[in-house]
Amino acid sequence: MKRFVKVILPPLIAFWAFAVFIKFTPFFHYVNGASQIGEDSVYGLISYYKVFAPGQILIAVLTQWLIIMPIWDKILAKPKAATLIFISIALVCLIFAFGIAYAIWDKTTGVTHLADICLFMTGVQLFYWIFNFLTLYLLDWKTFKKTISINKEEPANL
Repeated sequence: MKRFVKVILPPLIAFWAFAVFIKFTPFFHYVNGASQIGEDSVYGLISYYKVFAPGQILIAVLTQWLIIMPIWDKILAKPKAATLIFISIALVCLIFAFGIAYAIWDKTTGVTHLADICLFMTGVQLFYWIFNFLTLYLLDWKTFKKTISINKEEPANL
C-alpha cells in the first residue's frame, strides 16, 4: 500500500504545487485555455498544461512507477548516492529542455530566446522533481532518520 502511495501521491502533489504557483502568480493570470497553445510563449506552455493535464498526470504516474521508484529505492539503500542522482536528473532535465526548446525555437528570434526557453523549461522540470522528491522524502523520513543514526554510531565502534 505504501508503494502505491509513493507512486500516486508525489506526481499529484507536484502537479498541484505547479497549479497553485500558476494560479497565484500575477504574471499568469490572463492565460486563456487552448487559444494560446503553440504561440511559443510562457502563456502557450501554461495553456498546454491546463488543457492536457489529465494525460500528463497519467504519464507522470507511469514515470514515477517505472523510473523514479527504482531510483528512489537506490537512494534509500545508499543515501550518499542521492547527490549524484539529483545532479544526473538536473542534467537530463537540461538536455531534454534544450532539445524541446531547439525544436520549437524560431531562429529569427535569436540565440538569447533559445536560452530563455531552455532555462524556463529546465526550471519547470526541476520544480516538478523537487516537489516529487520532497514528497518521497517526507513519506520515507523515518528511513533516513534510521540511516543517519546508524552512520553516527559507526565511528564509535572502531
